[in-house]
Amino acid sequence: MTNRQVQLARIRYNTDSDGENLCWRLILDGQEMLVESVDIRAPVFTSRDWMEDIQRFKHHISVKNCCVSIDDDGEAMITPSE
Repeated sequence: MTNRQVQLARIRYNTDSDGENLCWRLILDGQEMLVESVDIRAPVFTSRDWMEDIQRFKHHISVKNCCVSIDDDGEAMITPSE
C-alpha cells in the first residue's frame, strides 16, 4: 500500500487502457502512475494543464493538498490533508 501527501493530484482517463485494466492516470505532484479506480473524498476542481512530456493540453479532475492512498489492487483513495 502507498500513502502519500501531495500538493496537487490530477486524475484523467487512461485512453491507452483496454477499458478493463489500469483505466485511470494519477499525476501526483508531476509523477504519473496508473491505477484501477479512484475514490475522491476531497473537494475537486477541473483543470486544463499543459503536459510537458506529451507536448499537449489535457483536462483533469484535480485536488489540492490531499492524501493519496493506493492499495495493492491498484485502487486509489484521495482524501483531504489533515
